[in-house]
Amino acid sequence: MLRIPLTGLTAASKQLSTISNNLANANTIAFKKSNAEFGDIMAGDQGSIVNSQVGKGAKTMEVKRDIEQGSLLQTSNSLDVAIQGDGYMVFGNSTSAQASGGETYSRAGKLTLNSDGYLVDDNGSPLMGNQSLSGTLQNPNMQPINIFKAVGNDPQNVGSISINSQGLISVVPASGGDPVKVAYIATARFENENGMQALGGNKFSASQSSGVAQYGRGGTDGFGTFAQGSLENSNVDITNELVQMIAAQQAYNGNSRALQTGSDMLRSLTEQVS
Repeated sequence: MLRIPLTGLTAASKQLSTISNNLANANTIAFKKSNAEFGDIMAGDQGSIVNSQVGKGAKTMEVKRDIEQGSLLQTSNSLDVAIQGDGYMVFGNSTSAQASGGETYSRAGKLTLNSDGYLVDDNGSPLMGNQSLSGTLQNPNMQPINIFKAVGNDPQNVGSISINSQGLISVVPASGGDPVKVAYIATARFENENGMQALGGNKFSASQSSGVAQYGRGGTDGFGTFAQGSLENSNVDITNELVQMIAAQQAYNGNSRALQTGSDMLRSLTEQVS
């Protein structure tokens, strides 16, 4: 008697937790909202009633990430970059080595230039790119992107930095002259994006469920293009989340009342028997 409303309480609680996380990250760059999906617990036969079945409640099937594109926020920072379309930027764990299988993936393109000339994210992880500037990135020789090396390792000689729609980073020396090509931003995608393992900080890693990363270049082979001076907003619709929160709260309250009623009935029955 009490099991069915208890499963409803558990499902509603999971829904409220998911919505709360979405709302908390509504202003997080490139955050993708999650949706809790539910299903009926397999019905069981009522042995005393011919051709009759009774449900056993609800359960959370999965919490699925919504990969819909967020709107673009225009900024005044030339190192901010967003992907329009499919793909993730690739970040390494260290600036001292080439890609070695420990890459992480993110669409949050708020970049800065560290003291050694590497383009890094908010956590200091280096943005990975193809230094050869030739061929395909399907089997890339990825390395952390360093701006200083393109201008003779002289930080004072860094002028303007540009990123085109394919992710090609170029720098104009402060001393003048033509733009110097630095590297293409490495871009990756997966057969099953929802199978990627969340690491926190809006970063993900490959998993057995996601499949291995498929690398490419912006604007080619179905990969999205890059927009310099922009950041991708979260895809959280606050109004929609609040409406869902009200519905989940009502479901929670309804199941709570049902659980309380069932408990009262059992207590009354126990008192009568005793």
